[in-house]
Amino acid sequence: MNEKELHGKEFFSWEEFGLFFDSWCEQTKSLFCTMTSRPLSKCKWASEPPRPEVADALKYKYILLVCKEVRGSTRKKELRAQKVQTSEEEEEKAPIGCPARIVLKMNEEKDRLVITECRLTHNHPLCPIEFTYYFRRGYLIDNSCLPVCTTNKISKQFVGVQDIRYLLKYCKTRENGVQDTLNALNSLFTNDPGAKLKLVFVENKVIIKTVFLLTSMMRSRCQRFPLALFFDRVEGFNEEFDLYTILCVDANKRGRECGYCLAQKGTPNMLRFTLVSLLQSVPDIKFKVRCITLGVEIGELEVVRELLPQARVQLFRIQVLETLFSKALEMGAPEDEKVWPLLCKVAEAGSLEAYKQAVSTMDSLLPQDFMKYYHEHWQPRSEMWVKFWAFDPARGIDASELLKQHKQKLLADLSPSRTLAQCILDLVIIQMTKEDLKNLDEDEVATRYHSICNPEPARLIEEELSFSRHESYDIKETTEGFLLNDDISEFSMDRSLTSCSCSIYTSSLLPCRHLFATRLHTGEPLFDVSLLQKSKMALMTIS
Repeated sequence: MNEKELHGKEFFSWEEFGLFFDSWCEQTKSLFCTMTSRPLSKCKWASEPPRPEVADALKYKYILLVCKEVRGSTRKKELRAQKVQTSEEEEEKAPIGCPARIVLKMNEEKDRLVITECRLTHNHPLCPIEFTYYFRRGYLIDNSCLPVCTTNKISKQFVGVQDIRYLLKYCKTRENGVQDTLNALNSLFTNDPGAKLKLVFVENKVIIKTVFLLTSMMRSRCQRFPLALFFDRVEGFNEEFDLYTILCVDANKRGRECGYCLAQKGTPNMLRFTLVSLLQSVPDIKFKVRCITLGVEIGELEVVRELLPQARVQLFRIQVLETLFSKALEMGAPEDEKVWPLLCKVAEAGSLEAYKQAVSTMDSLLPQDFMKYYHEHWQPRSEMWVKFWAFDPARGIDASELLKQHKQKLLADLSPSRTLAQCILDLVIIQMTKEDLKNLDEDEVATRYHSICNPEPARLIEEELSFSRHESYDIKETTEGFLLNDDISEFSMDRSLTSCSCSIYTSSLLPCRHLFATRLHTGEPLFDVSLLQKSKMALMTIS
């Protein structure tokens, strides 16, 4: 591109110019650097300034790029030595040396950047070897946020608190929400130094593409309950980012978070990335996972066999049914009440014979195009979603209902302003809600204690169990065990969650509200005979 073609070229953002400039430099083997600039954020306006969103995109009112070979003294240095304020015109005349330069200015309408001057003839030979050594893509974009070489280096790696603080130290603007997101991640590490975090940046851009995060408590749950995992995308989470969650089932038959992955919409291979990150964080579960249930849109089924060799793959049955129902209507099935029951009969078949009979009935009533689709796409995977072949390591848990309740809770607890930074802050503080505890059968737990305890201890246990569900506590894991704060006092518990420092436990040696609340939080069973072993007065039939 010659001077005539370059002169007057327009750009609607600084990033657009930066990407164009990188490619142009690579084609011409020219090395340029910034001589001077006027950031829009520092400009004083005699008339109306550009709109905020335009100012964020353009970033500069004026910038002068000169050949890297500019050497020696300049008029600009002389003026600065004399403490004389220079104008843009004087600065444009300042460089002495190679005359090659490019001047970029905001237009009069204040909605784009325009190349107002370009001199592309150098007074020295261009050296491809020197270009290869010195050229760095993203140099211009670096100047407005973070060094691209730094983000490229840490991308796809686990980062710690020192890495995040290093990035914050050199982050110049809030561009693309990076600074806000780094502050949110710094807050995560401040409250939970043992958290695991992996960042992925868009290559050669200071844009966060993917965040994998796992708190200390999530890692602990995953270690204790690795038998069955559940993985899917949360629909309707965010306009820009998708949220993928990994769940396990705790001892109280509730779905609990084992990890989160936030990714720009359309990012491929999310199951592989998430599982690899999870196994790097909790490596000892690799051969302990017996089943992983996936959303129907996830794909990558071969990844499970590679990463979790002992795990069986299943699909959320309700999602399969919804997919089949939609496809049947699309292919001409009658819109009546018979289609859904037909599909359900196939999915709920309790024997091989019942399955074959249900498919045969469906074959006689539904369009042949649909049946061809069924036999090509879903028959080969029938063992992953038909009840007869289902593997049930989660002790009778309805996987689809578990996932549905979890998604509803997430979407209800997230802030309306769902920037990436705010989403991260919300996700790490989401705890059990009162809605979660509605399905917990407190009466059943109390009845089991009554069956083995003397009446008075059983009554005290029932009372403490009730308090554990209806009061708010802040619970943290420590190297010795757990700490619970109730806004008045702090109590410590051992790692096995059988003893507590509170007066209720020390006076009776019976399980207190703090032990029950922490067991709820960590997923440990509420009914546990080991909670009674130290109390001689409690046990009625067991010594």
